[in-house]
Amino acid sequence: MSARRRRLKAYDRRLLANQPVSEKQRTDYPVGWYFARYGEDLKPGDVVPLELMSHQWALFRTKSGKVGIIDSLCCHAGADLARSGWVTEDRLACGYHAWEFETDGRCTSMPRVPTDKIPARARQRSIPVIERAGNIYFWYGPEPVRAFVDLSHFESDRFENVKGQIYIGRGDPERISEHIVDSYHFPYSHKIKVPVEYSVLANEGNRFEFQLHPLSNAGDARLQAISTHAFGEMAAPCIGVYRTQTSTKINRKTPLLTVLTAATPIREGLFTFSWRIAVRKIGPDRYFLPLNKAFARFMFFLVRWNYYSDMEVLKWMRNPPAKPLLVKPDGPAIREFRQFYRRHVIPGWRWGDPAPEGWTGSNGGVKSTALAGVSVNGETGTVPATRAVAPNPTVPVNGTAPVNGAIPTPETRPGPIFAGKQGGPR
Repeated sequence: MSARRRRLKAYDRRLLANQPVSEKQRTDYPVGWYFARYGEDLKPGDVVPLELMSHQWALFRTKSGKVGIIDSLCCHAGADLARSGWVTEDRLACGYHAWEFETDGRCTSMPRVPTDKIPARARQRSIPVIERAGNIYFWYGPEPVRAFVDLSHFESDRFENVKGQIYIGRGDPERISEHIVDSYHFPYSHKIKVPVEYSVLANEGNRFEFQLHPLSNAGDARLQAISTHAFGEMAAPCIGVYRTQTSTKINRKTPLLTVLTAATPIREGLFTFSWRIAVRKIGPDRYFLPLNKAFARFMFFLVRWNYYSDMEVLKWMRNPPAKPLLVKPDGPAIREFRQFYRRHVIPGWRWGDPAPEGWTGSNGGVKSTALAGVSVNGETGTVPATRAVAPNPTVPVNGTAPVNGAIPTPETRPGPIFAGKQGGPR
């Protein structure tokens, strides 16, 4: 018997509204990690319907805390595991015939069928999953997966780890992601009076790092009274890490404020944008707990105000003309970010496709680092170069039917989805 299901979060309900039945997946998403959900919002025993890149998945957390993302269409009779299934200890059980699937997609229990008689084809497609800084991320692309950037300070007792908010909008993930390196919009969207510019520090292979600093004639003017400089890096083409700095000397471990952002394509024309922050504490909680909480709360509202300004524009963005139109104030950072983003695109690749010949971790030919010592689909270890998971033959991944509901209706129009009492410092 299935356990009582938790009510879906507001952003889940809106994303599932007018969800198309058929799938037509774009093939120009870049390879990399993507945000799936806040870890706090997925309790042990929860299972949630999830749409990613026009494909339907079941996201669940086992009773022991492992997280898995597997194909929601059951390989047996076509039941929806995300909507009819339930978690039994460390597996997701189908609500139709009670087949039980591990986080890696293998079926390891069938009623009235001995374990050694379970067919090898009885398995769901799965995708690599990790939890970092309180967020759940999934891997899009061939394996091996790449190592995630170091965000260990989010888990340190010297920092307040504060969940942000999720917004829903329509637009292209490249346009949404590149705004993090767009200094041209700062004076107008964020009302910053200090002239600023970006300097790209690294743009090769899987690395993209940059620095934001006042123009030379701006003196020691501060950016919104927080800092004079900032350092950013891309954990993936659609995940940015932004750290405040006091000078051009880079401080990765103990910045005053770290903002972790992510854009995730849901389906054609629909995306989510999320953020989370780590705020350095004033001092040990035993002496400064009220001040630490108050300071983190101030930072939460400051960052939220900034993203309100951004999302009023970003949630309605569409693709610009095919021929780029850039001017001098755009600076070189936009061009370089687009190079970084596009070299991670494997033309024509879809869920379940094999790795292209010569694949080494990016289509730029740079050998990737296997992800070692982290939890991938609930298992700790090094991710293998290939995974013996047969694509679910019943899922029309490469279907050609048109996608209905790609443009949200007025009742489900794009806009901010607030985490409510779940969001912000506690």
